[in-house]
Amino acid sequence: MFFIKTLSLLLCSIFALVKGDKVIIGYFPNWLSDGFQVSNIDFTKYTHIHYAFAIMTEGNTPQWTDQSNTDSQLAELVSAAHKSNTKVLISVGGWSVQCQVMPLAEKNLFNGILIKLSNWEYPGRQGAGCNVVDAGSDVANLASLLEELRSELDQEFDKGSKEVSIAGYVGGFPGTSNDITESIGQSVTRVNMMTYDINGAWNPQTGPNAPLQSSNGSSFVSAIEAWTKSGVPANKLTGGLAFYGRSTTAKEDMSDGNMYQDQVTGDPPKGDSFDAPYQDPYCAKDPGGLSGIWRFGNMLSQGLLDTPLTAKKPWVRYWDKESSTPWLFNAKTMVFISYDDPKSITAKVNEAKSSGLAGVMIWSVDEDSSNNDLLNAAYLISN
Repeated sequence: MFFIKTLSLLLCSIFALVKGDKVIIGYFPNWLSDGFQVSNIDFTKYTHIHYAFAIMTEGNTPQWTDQSNTDSQLAELVSAAHKSNTKVLISVGGWSVQCQVMPLAEKNLFNGILIKLSNWEYPGRQGAGCNVVDAGSDVANLASLLEELRSELDQEFDKGSKEVSIAGYVGGFPGTSNDITESIGQSVTRVNMMTYDINGAWNPQTGPNAPLQSSNGSSFVSAIEAWTKSGVPANKLTGGLAFYGRSTTAKEDMSDGNMYQDQVTGDPPKGDSFDAPYQDPYCAKDPGGLSGIWRFGNMLSQGLLDTPLTAKKPWVRYWDKESSTPWLFNAKTMVFISYDDPKSITAKVNEAKSSGLAGVMIWSVDEDSSNNDLLNAAYLISN
């Protein structure tokens, strides 16, 4: 059983309060303490901020990527967010942490209760190389946990007054019977679909990082179809928006405007000025190295874009009609970058609205331009 008064922390669920009709969720990575200020966030456009990621330790104490600044940073974040009636949640887990349950003492930091978010991102799938996976039972176990959690919350508080949400793989739970997925849909308030990182240096060909549509792969539209067909209604889904792009090195000139070409695999070029060699401290099995990531704001400030919709030489901007996403190519370096801009974000927001989604989810709040070009486009979900 889940003892609510000591508030068990389930790594597969989120507790939150709804601010408005449509949600706009923004992730705030804990490691931003040196390069991004809480004061840079326009809280009036966010319903929720997810402070990510806490990692579980032996003593049931969350450990942070940047432990030294967490107390002051988190307190500042909560104080500023609450002035705009924006809810702050702590995200526990992420890519490299498998699901487990940990009881945490009740605190008064978040509106009188400890509000927690967790990311069990790929139940039944590998995710990070060190994760423990039971492909046959993970999803069913998740469904049982969520059902019990919902029951306990509804007994302890007003029925339906507390949210339970999960981060969802773009393809849903393939191979899982609909009765299990429907059970998850009945237990949760939202499934936050991770509709990004679809293509990257791990693939043999270049392609869109976050396609709206795709004829031969996952996309924003296919994610909606996968989750709704499995029994989760659209009004319990949020669509993920990437405020960043991924770079790879093409093996041939892409100046003809064809987005899909052979590329160097497993070795992305250096991304923006924040990109540096990295090894997951929690999983030595996963290869380290550069990410190739370009934050949208840095694409503008570091000489790739002249404006949110135009490139700066020698970069050339192209538009892929099928995926409704822009991409850049530098013929001198053979570097390709797939990213999102206000035009592509608007296309996804329009799809979210027409499909009746609960809202959108953003990775991450620090990656936008100083003018909030992408957030302003995402905010159209509220209109």
